[in-house]
Amino acid sequence: MSGVMRKLIQKKFKMRGYTLKVEALTEILPFLSKFKDAEDEALDLLLDELQHQSLKSSILDKESVSRVVSLLMEAEAAAEDTPASTSGSGAALRVIDAFVVPKYRYDPIKKMFLEHTGRLPIHGDASAKAILYRDRFLLLFQRLSRDPHFSRPAFDTDLSQFGNCQISPIQSLVGRTGRCWVMGVISQLEDGHFYLEDLTAAVEINLSNAISLATNNFLSQC
Repeated sequence: MSGVMRKLIQKKFKMRGYTLKVEALTEILPFLSKFKDAEDEALDLLLDELQHQSLKSSILDKESVSRVVSLLMEAEAAAEDTPASTSGSGAALRVIDAFVVPKYRYDPIKKMFLEHTGRLPIHGDASAKAILYRDRFLLLFQRLSRDPHFSRPAFDTDLSQFGNCQISPIQSLVGRTGRCWVMGVISQLEDGHFYLEDLTAAVEINLSNAISLATNNFLSQC
């Protein structure tokens, strides 16, 4: 049985890109023996925890494995203890600072996501609400622009019966004729008057004869 378990351990670690030294393999066997009929799940848990560790090499020694085994055993002990006990609770609970998690914003010029390196205040200023809707609009715009139906074809071919469905900014509608495709937010800038606006301009629209189809979505404040 021990030989079969050794082969299983080596196989699973190899599938994750790890190579085990003999002393590391010897350290894992007693850990798995504590979980009768659940060795496979315990081994997967050990591998998942190893991926969160800062390892110097893919060749694992006894020290690397022993550190992770100790964390898992402390978490197991904390789960079995009574709520009044605090032993091992620090290892079972992870607190992540929201201001440490990296924030990304889409750059429409470079057409890529860039990490926000500025300082993030706890309370937003007067422009925070406008920035929120701008970032949300750009996020949806880049998602739509990557769709094959709304991107410029590499060759002179039509993707649909309407031809090229590339999204145009609303500002480009001035003096333009023919059919074009725009993306915008329906806003009620004046009482009883609705506008379709994007980051470039806004144009008044008439919704009295609008028809809601299965392919059209009208969402409030989205």
